[in-house]
Amino acid sequence: MEKAILKTLIYADIFDYPLKINEIHKWLIKKKATPRQMESVLGRLMQRAKCKVQSEYYFLPGKNGLVAKRWRREKQSVIYFRKAKILSQILKIIPWVKLVGISGGLAMGNANKRDDIDLFIITNKNRLWISRLLALGLISLIGQRRKREDQGRKIAGKICINILLEEDRLVQKNKDIFTAHEVLQMKVLWQRDGMYSKYLSDNAWAFKFLPNWIENRIKNNELRIKHKKHNSLFLLLDAILDYFENLAKWFQLKIMQQPQGNERVEDGALYFHPQDCRLQVLSKYHQKLKKIISP
Repeated sequence: MEKAILKTLIYADIFDYPLKINEIHKWLIKKKATPRQMESVLGRLMQRAKCKVQSEYYFLPGKNGLVAKRWRREKQSVIYFRKAKILSQILKIIPWVKLVGISGGLAMGNANKRDDIDLFIITNKNRLWISRLLALGLISLIGQRRKREDQGRKIAGKICINILLEEDRLVQKNKDIFTAHEVLQMKVLWQRDGMYSKYLSDNAWAFKFLPNWIENRIKNNELRIKHKKHNSLFLLLDAILDYFENLAKWFQLKIMQQPQGNERVEDGALYFHPQDCRLQVLSKYHQKLKKIISP
């Protein structure tokens, strides 16, 4: 239990994010436990100067300024979250968008004033490219799109659609602690047809890394997928939309720059992360594990 708690605090420390006891429980790495079981263990860790507590937040020694930083970031995150929730409503115009959520630091309430707002989108099968084109057009129309060349203050509070997945391409290939966090910390702004339940179900592997989180997941009976009627009119409309989907894909790939860092263009999935945070975080995490947790 001690190692599991330390691993959890170490991972949160990478993001300058102190945790309350219920949050340690929720994000406890590879260990099932109850908050009561953790209290005595945290007490022992504090006695041995392995962690500290301030205003009910736990963190590693030497990081006394983290609580104040978290409070500042939480205030900023409330502002950005409200903005994202309002702006995301315009994407309901696009009939093939099934879910819009927030990813990244904002999803944890850990955003600062210089951050952009990362959106996570799930679309119908074979409707990713046309949905992306329309989504970028709508966000650009209201002047809230973060462009690739934007830097510094220009990106603050702007919308960046950094992950788009088709409904049958939800499983994440990288199955590690970083991706497990990214999967489970995503916050849904709105959804259709119980798509969030399907996303969790397809990525159930993440619960092996964060087993206590499973208590909060949506029950399977909330998954309500609407079945399309395959009449002749529908088939004709579908064929027309397939044509525009291919056209939208061709057009966007033609003007799109070469992928950089952790950017990936896959069949039914787009990932736009110019900086490979995943590898950096995992490297820091394993370095801190070796330094803090003795073999």
